[in-house]
Amino acid sequence: MLTPEQYLGAMAERIQRSGGRLNTVQIGPATAVVGLFTESVMLSTMNYCVVAAAVPEVTAAALYDFTGRATQHARANMVGSMGWTAASVVIAGLVGGRVYPDAAQAASAKSGNQFGGETRMVAVDLSAGQMYAFVGGKFWGAAVQGSVNAKLTYCFPQPAEVYQQLQWQQAQQQYPAQQPPMVPPAPQVPPPPYAGGPAGPQPPVYPPPGHAPQQGPYGY
Repeated sequence: MLTPEQYLGAMAERIQRSGGRLNTVQIGPATAVVGLFTESVMLSTMNYCVVAAAVPEVTAAALYDFTGRATQHARANMVGSMGWTAASVVIAGLVGGRVYPDAAQAASAKSGNQFGGETRMVAVDLSAGQMYAFVGGKFWGAAVQGSVNAKLTYCFPQPAEVYQQLQWQQAQQQYPAQQPPMVPPAPQVPPPPYAGGPAGPQPPVYPPPGHAPQQGPYGY
């Protein structure tokens, strides 16, 4: 099973790979991985704040509390005037060894409408290998919703995807040590004359002077 640290490490790698500003912030009792993105979508400045922290077990109460604190942090770090020229999208998630049904239901529910923003909750169950979140359309335009959904599913991958990535990385690290030494190929030596049939043109056999031609190399 994946550890929460392995999952958060994969998230941090994806945030940096996609151009986000990666930070580690204390949010409530947890140390959270925070990724900040600024993109232009439909003439508006989209401020994405992806926040994730590890907890032993994910409950609905813990998820709501963490999301509220993450939203306050995101609003304090956004670019532009919220609601007029800019929008703030907060994607907050808790990663744990177990997700209770109420937390899974809360994360999967359609998020409420906000003025100039949106908040998505994510619950990642590492023991069950599940990621719970709302990924669907809302009253915003299709371009905006597609951008939000893509950011969520990329920064919060399915646990199986992270596990396969870690297995591949470990195999890449171990392969050079296990690779057998290179053995030079044996030189291609042609077979001796007449051993296995003609191998290329054979030199002619001339009879000695004054004798009739022989029928073969041994004269019979």
